[in-house]
Amino acid sequence: MSAPVRGVRGEAVGSKDLATGKARKSSRRLLLVALALSAALLVAKWSWVDAQARALVALSPVLEAPVLTPVVEAVTGEPRLADTVVAGNPALVARPRGEGPWPALFFVNGVVTEGRELPEVRRIAEGLARAGYLVVVPDLPGLRRGEIRPETVHETLEVAREISERPDAREGGVGLLGVSTGATLALIAAGDGELAQRVSVVAGVAPYTDVRTVLSTATTGYYRAASGEMVPYEVDPFLAGAITQSLVSTLPPSRDRDTLLDELEEVDRLRPEFLAELSAMGPEAASVAELLGNRDPDRFDGLYAGLPDGVRAKMEKLSPLAGERRLDVPVELISGPRDKYFPVSESRAVVRIAPQARVTVSEALDHVELSSSARDLPSLLLIDGFLVRSLREARL
Repeated sequence: MSAPVRGVRGEAVGSKDLATGKARKSSRRLLLVALALSAALLVAKWSWVDAQARALVALSPVLEAPVLTPVVEAVTGEPRLADTVVAGNPALVARPRGEGPWPALFFVNGVVTEGRELPEVRRIAEGLARAGYLVVVPDLPGLRRGEIRPETVHETLEVAREISERPDAREGGVGLLGVSTGATLALIAAGDGELAQRVSVVAGVAPYTDVRTVLSTATTGYYRAASGEMVPYEVDPFLAGAITQSLVSTLPPSRDRDTLLDELEEVDRLRPEFLAELSAMGPEAASVAELLGNRDPDRFDGLYAGLPDGVRAKMEKLSPLAGERRLDVPVELISGPRDKYFPVSESRAVVRIAPQARVTVSEALDHVELSSSARDLPSLLLIDGFLVRSLREARL
């Protein structure tokens, strides 16, 4: 009787050992899978943590925080700033410490009289360079005069190409970081088939996407919504001067045209005297003057359609939504809910050409500056998230 018992006990023990071995192998597999997943998550999280750290470094010179800024300056290398020429345009180039190559960023400025010399712009370039990015800030044609024209678009493309070909630009790529009309230029440039292959990300603050909206709000105080209705929208008077200069610059070159543009550069406003001078320059100029002098929103579409073909074609080149442009690169846009120049619908409309675009709306943003009336933590975190995602994409 004892043998069967031993046999049964032996079989039971052997089965238990076999089961234990299988369990151990299974556990090892699960452990390896868990380790692999943890490693993947760590990489993903690390890239986010890395981008967050770089965002704080980039913001420190702009915020000029009593504690943060000195600490960042102490632990990061002093960037090297130099004024040079890029693709024939005067430019500020900010390089991080070290030899490179670095991920490259093309900072596309808006309509700013001081251009690359504006202290806030230089601080942004310095911060991004401290964060490890090669930064180029050119003075594109027209922007310092208060206008955007087809030549501005052309030079945006040329500068972006030259940046991507620099030996100190990593892997031949370039990120486009634009503010206001600079963000619009970045969107237009990223739609260029050849250049798109080199663009790592388009990150923009408060752009416009349809020049007709800008013309309509600047002249009539209304714009046509996607639903077709005319929506009232009050904008800063500066917009009228800027869009007027842009529109007049599309007229055929002449001494009279250049004289008027010089006058506008000084007064930066629409004046009845100016419109009378413009009307006297011929039929093409008269149609432009009639559009600029119109205050009736119901007449706008007809007056815009009545512009000379050449003028209208040039203006369409200033619209990211015009033509068959499509953006297959990462796009991050951010705007305030009530921008003083461009309705937030202008940012949201970008999904028509970039279906995967992310649009953030933050109460803390007043066009391209922090709002003094809304700086609650959730609104500021939205801005932080926009910057972190943008910088992360620029390094991938």
